[in-house]
Amino acid sequence: FFSPLFFFFFFFFSPFFFFSPFGGFANRITCMSSGGRFNFDDGGSYCGGWEDGKAHGHGICTGPKGQGEYSGSWSHGFEVLGVYTWPSGNTYQGTWAQGKRHGIGMESKGKWVYKGEWTHGFKGRYGVRECTGNGAKYEGTWSNGLQDGYGTETYSDGGTYQGQWVGGMRQGYGVRQSVPYGMAAVIR
Repeated sequence: FFSPLFFFFFFFFSPFFFFSPFGGFANRITCMSSGGRFNFDDGGSYCGGWEDGKAHGHGICTGPKGQGEYSGSWSHGFEVLGVYTWPSGNTYQGTWAQGKRHGIGMESKGKWVYKGEWTHGFKGRYGVRECTGNGAKYEGTWSNGLQDGYGTETYSDGGTYQGQWVGGMRQGYGVRQSVPYGMAAVIR
């Protein structure tokens, strides 16, 4: 049924061609047994440790055409703890589960920094989002990436809102406190 030539190619060359955990097909592999560099058809690459044909240990993966980079720990093809940098310069540093941000992490996105918990790729449970330029921030509970539950929002002029949130909007009971007259920011 199968020729001896098929078995020769299958057993000796099949370890050099496999599907990557990142969606591309690996076409160039070196040092497959413990680590090395893998280039994928989509233009991305992985350099680091491997186990059973999957990224494992420490490694760096770059997306196709410079579409981001992850550097950190891997476990059987999934990110565990590391830093992802998008082409825009935005970063996430923290823990991962099944390819999504999950656990404790910090996201820097433009002038905003979020430090807190992540659930299945979204800001979740408790965290603080703060503007690095003007002191505006939100500290409280989150769900699906939005303020949800109870939290305190501090405005750049020092005023605050403490209260309930649903789906990123103030809802229910809350207290809005303005800065005393002499301490208000001057707006021109």
